[in-house]
Amino acid sequence: MKIPFTKMHGIGNDFIILNQITNQYNLTPKIIKLLSHRQFGIGFDQLLIIESSLNPKAEFKYRIFNADGDEVEQCGNGARCFYRYIKNKNLSQNSPITVETKSGLIILSEYLENLISVDMGKPIFKEKISDLFTSVSIGNPHAVLEPLEKDEEWGEALKLCKEIQANNSLFPNGVNVGMMKVIDKNNLQLKVLERGSGITLACGSGACAASVTAILKGLVNSPVTVHMDGGNLIIDWDGLNSITMSGPAEIVFEGEFDLSSIKLYE
Repeated sequence: MKIPFTKMHGIGNDFIILNQITNQYNLTPKIIKLLSHRQFGIGFDQLLIIESSLNPKAEFKYRIFNADGDEVEQCGNGARCFYRYIKNKNLSQNSPITVETKSGLIILSEYLENLISVDMGKPIFKEKISDLFTSVSIGNPHAVLEPLEKDEEWGEALKLCKEIQANNSLFPNGVNVGMMKVIDKNNLQLKVLERGSGITLACGSGACAASVTAILKGLVNSPVTVHMDGGNLIIDWDGLNSITMSGPAEIVFEGEFDLSSIKLYE
């Protein structure tokens, strides 16, 4: 079976998108992991799947799988790519578009050309469990480290990120760990160790988690421009209501893969 896909990226966080509105491909975690391999597969940080939604408030269902094959709740950069895909394929004429995710409904819109905004919902701050980081949910779990002071601290922070991810007692379902540095009152620098994918060029929900943590601590003011290796995102939060994340989404290429050939290597 040959399956068509679209390769996309949101400021370097890369995805393949599969349309399962009319066809169910039923990819196993092992096949997803093989496809994600950057030498032996297509290569991607996450697989995004578009399906019909049974929720009357949503136009589509948005499913996200990490490179290790695990299904997760949320991906902000992926959500913008999801919106661009829907518009490029003429699947909906509406804006905004409401889609169903594993963690609830999110709203996608584009008010300026190629600046797609995502209503990421309200952040949920967890009870303090460490002086080293803040635990916050953006529909998916994040641990945001205390801000770094110097550039040379990134390496030490990464070691701590890996230790936090490995602590299953704190985060039994895994966690994304963010390392941030305050540039000024409206700018952050950020790197995120994503569960199931490792360090990525950008992480949308991670940018939200870092921004709301920094806003809550009085380190920055909204809106916050978050600078990541793949590019920048704009995060707006009033301290009470939903977070709005804005940034670009690009189509890289269209292709297809032969599922029967991949199964030969299982």
